[in-house]
Amino acid sequence: MPAPTTKCLLQNGLLVKPLRDGFLLLYETTRAGNNRSRETLLKDPVCLSFDLALTDQLFYNYTQMDAVAVADNFFFFSNDPQAAPGVLHWDSYVSALDLQHVSVLQERPLTKPFGRIVLQLDKDLQPSYDIRFQARATRWCYFLMSDGLRALARPAVISTNGSGAFEPAVQVSLPNTGLVPVFISVSPLPLATAAPPVFQLVDYSAFEEDRYKVIISALPAPDISRISNAAAALYKDRNDYSEIFLY
Repeated sequence: MPAPTTKCLLQNGLLVKPLRDGFLLLYETTRAGNNRSRETLLKDPVCLSFDLALTDQLFYNYTQMDAVAVADNFFFFSNDPQAAPGVLHWDSYVSALDLQHVSVLQERPLTKPFGRIVLQLDKDLQPSYDIRFQARATRWCYFLMSDGLRALARPAVISTNGSGAFEPAVQVSLPNTGLVPVFISVSPLPLATAAPPVFQLVDYSAFEEDRYKVIISALPAPDISRISNAAAALYKDRNDYSEIFLY
């Protein structure tokens, strides 16, 4: 916290309690022998600032933010009345509109903050606010690597809940492996650790069009810590791809 905020917390009987994904701002309910309500506290507006440090090295792998754009900038979050409802930024998700150049910081910290939150405590203060980054969306690519999977007669990747579709397999040549079937999603799918889309690898019957055997009942989602470009020749410009190798 910048020094002015630390001083303001002490003067106003406020306490910050860190949480795993945010923080709580608490206040003394009894001050100078008198009971104090939230409404009483907010009658005299104060402004608090908090600097944010990025500790997740994979953050830019799974969010739609461009790490290059942030190099000389920081995210500025505030409960400005013009911000989107319930969040501390201009739109529903954080965007380049929320970036400011480091030169605007009056007190220069030793290291550039990832972001700064400025909270105005007044009668319009809401009970809670969120900061929401949109998940990166990529076209998922499933490679059939093992001899058994490559020997399937009519393999396909299908969705179990209608969350996406995959194109028919195309062949790509990999070093030391030869031709490998690859299934690429028709449209980008979000990278998310919570309830990711569920896809199955199936093998359709050679005799009945609608009958198939489930080979892998739940295909893995992309690993956000791994970046590869094995099928670059197949990829289209302005699309991001995530590769998953099945054995």
